[in-house]
Amino acid sequence: MPFEAYIGYLTDQNKELRKEIRDGEPLVVEVRDLDTFERKIVKARVASPPAVIEGADQLWVLDWVEARQEQPWAIEILEDLSEEQTDAARSDITDADRSAAADEAKKYGGRKYRGSQMPDAIGQEEARKYYENMVAKSGKK
Repeated sequence: MPFEAYIGYLTDQNKELRKEIRDGEPLVVEVRDLDTFERKIVKARVASPPAVIEGADQLWVLDWVEARQEQPWAIEILEDLSEEQTDAARSDITDADRSAAADEAKKYGGRKYRGSQMPDAIGQEEARKYYENMVAKSGKK
C-alpha cells in the first residue's frame, strides 16, 4: 500500500534526516494513504533510500512545492494514533508552533488594523522559492 508524506515531517531544523530515522526508531508522522486519500497520523519506522525495511510499504516524499522525490522511501506503520495520542506524541511540533498562529493574530486583532493587514511570513519563503523556480524554468530570468 503506498503512502505520501511531506519532507518537513522527516527532517529536522537543519534539513537533515531526523534522529529517529537515522537510528531506525519509530516516529510520529502524518501520511496520506494513496489508495483511499485519507490523511492520518501514525507511529512508524521510516527509511530513506537506499535503506530498506523488510516488508515495508512505499512512502512517496513531497517537497514544499509538492514535487515527489524520484525514489520512494520505506515505511512500516506500527500504529494508527487517535486524536488524543497525536498531540502528545508528535515530536515535529513544538509549543512555539502551537502558539504561533495565536501570537500572529494578536498583532492584527486590535482596533488599529481590524484585519486589513496580512499576517507576516505565512508561506512567503516557500512562495518566493516556488516563483523563482518557475521563472528560472521558463527562462524569463
